[in-house]
Amino acid sequence: MVNSSRLKQYLLGGASLLLGIPFLLAGFSSLLLTGKLNKGLPITVVLIVLTWFLTGFQGAVLLAICSSVTAIALRMKKSLLFTLLFCAGLALVAGTLFSLFTPGFMNIGNEELQPLKEVYTSAGLASSEIDQIFSIIVYYSPGIGAIHIVLGVIVSILFFNSISKAKFTGSMYFRMHWAIAWIPILCIFTLIYAKNNLLPYSFLRFTKNLLLFMALPYGIEGFQVALRWAKSIRGMVFILIMSSIFVPPFILSGLILLGILDTWFDYRKIINKKIEGIKNEGSSDQNS
Repeated sequence: MVNSSRLKQYLLGGASLLLGIPFLLAGFSSLLLTGKLNKGLPITVVLIVLTWFLTGFQGAVLLAICSSVTAIALRMKKSLLFTLLFCAGLALVAGTLFSLFTPGFMNIGNEELQPLKEVYTSAGLASSEIDQIFSIIVYYSPGIGAIHIVLGVIVSILFFNSISKAKFTGSMYFRMHWAIAWIPILCIFTLIYAKNNLLPYSFLRFTKNLLLFMALPYGIEGFQVALRWAKSIRGMVFILIMSSIFVPPFILSGLILLGILDTWFDYRKIINKKIEGIKNEGSSDQNS
C-alpha cells in the first residue's frame, strides 16, 4: 500500500514530467544543490547541458533558475510561498526576455507546430481547421507559455519539497491584493472598447494574453478556497480533484471566479470561522 507522502511524490513528479523535462530535472537538481555542492554542482551542470540538448536553450535556463533559486532560498530559510513567487517571477521574466529573440515557451510559431500537423490530421481534422487551431495557439502563445512556465516552476518546487529531507517552512496561503483586480477589469474594458474602435494589433494581442495569464493566479486562489472548504467535508477533496480533471472547463471557470471574489470577501476566513464555531458547539455539548 502506497502511503500518502509517497503518492504525493509520484503525483508531483508525474506532473513535472508532463509540464516538461526542465521542470522535472529542476526538482532533482535542487535536491543535489542542497546537499554537498562539490558533488551536486557538477551533476547539475551536466543536467543543464543535457536539457539544453533535449529542449533548447530556454529549457536549460529555466532549469538553472529554478534549481539555483530553490537551493539558495532553502539555505537562506525563506518560506515556501516566497520561494514559489520569487522563482516563478524570475523564470517568467527570463522566459519573456528570451522569447523576444528566439522561439520558445512564450513565442511559438507555425514552424514549431508543424510536427503536430500529422497528429491532428490522423484525428480527422481538415487542413483548414488545423491551420485555424495553429493560428490561435500562435496568437495566444505568450499567455499560454507564461502559464506553462509558472505552473512548471510551482510544481517543480513542490516536487523538490516532497522528496527532500530539508523542507521549506510556512504555508502556501495565497491571496491576491485587491488592487491587482484592476488588471483583468481594464483588460475586459479594453476588449469591449475594441469591438467598436480600432486598436493596434500588438496592443490588443498583449491585452488578450495578459487576461489569459491572469486566470492562473486567480484560479490558484480559487482552488485554495475550494480546497479549504472541501477539507471540512469527508470525501469532498477527492470529488473536487476528480471534477477538476474530468470537467475542467466548468470547474476552472468557477475556480477563477471564486478567486476573484475572494479578493474582497476572504472566503477562507469565513470558512475557518464556521468550522471553529461548529467545533465550539460540539465541545460545549460534550461538557453539558
